[in-house]
Amino acid sequence: LLIARETARVLGMGDYVIDANKLPVLDPVTKKKPANLAHDFGDMCLSVDAFSHVFPEQKYLIVECLRELGYKVGMTGDGVNDAPALKRADVGIAVA
Repeated sequence: LLIARETARVLGMGDYVIDANKLPVLDPVTKKKPANLAHDFGDMCLSVDAFSHVFPEQKYLIVECLRELGYKVGMTGDGVNDAPALKRADVGIAVA
């Protein structure tokens, strides 16, 4: 978290960085997104400067939350685990 916060600060992104434990997760049984994703997590997704220690399913849910709020979303990813979020984003950029 400290490295993410310092990196965001140095890049001029701000220093409000949250850890993955505050992010939504898929239902463990049905693997569906939370029913009120944008309502419950939208304000947080809009106010945060960066995320830290995020799991692939949470990346997907961040993208989905922003899309539910009406935003166009771009995402970069560097691995096959990022594929669901890259695919769901309006602009998905895979990097090597």
